[in-house]
Amino acid sequence: MLGLLLGAAVFADSAVVRRGLTEILNATHDFNVVASGPLAGGPTLEAESVDLVVEDVPDRAGAELLLARLPAQAPALVLVAEPEHARALVRGGVRGAIARESSSEQVAAASVAVAAGLHVFDRATLSVWSAPSLPAGDAPPLTPRERRVLELVASGLSNRAIADELGVSEHTVKFHVRSLLDKLGAETRADAVARAARSGVLTL
Repeated sequence: MLGLLLGAAVFADSAVVRRGLTEILNATHDFNVVASGPLAGGPTLEAESVDLVVEDVPDRAGAELLLARLPAQAPALVLVAEPEHARALVRGGVRGAIARESSSEQVAAASVAVAAGLHVFDRATLSVWSAPSLPAGDAPPLTPRERRVLELVASGLSNRAIADELGVSEHTVKFHVRSLLDKLGAETRADAVARAARSGVLTL
């Protein structure tokens, strides 16, 4: 448990799915679902009004609707029908992506983790970050400091928070993050976490 009741929003075209996700979140005793609706025409969200957004994404159109509505900085978990849909969503700021077939226990655990600032992916969604330069099981040559920075990035810390944790300047952290992106062939911090997890460098 996170120790306080967090506001959550649930979006899905199916009323049955919305009800199911609401019951899962409320049953964790961490969340209170304060908004819900279909993918199109649902309530407008403000970043400060919710601590977690959970959305059922059945297709690419659903992914685009989420990205258009997602408040900046709002932690979001998506349930995707196709792993490939996770790529654009993560680049757009989504922190977690798991299969729509995930169990209620998996959805609850992923929701708590994403709300706590972690990046969460399952095996299927991790597969979309495969690259010839980073095959599964191949670990890129990271320094011990880069590995530590990667762990802190995966935990959801900002560059400033990482600098405070390591006792270095924010400029130094930015240098390490840039090096991580280059070595992992990643475009974003979340992309780097996903690639690192897939290659075995990082255990989520």
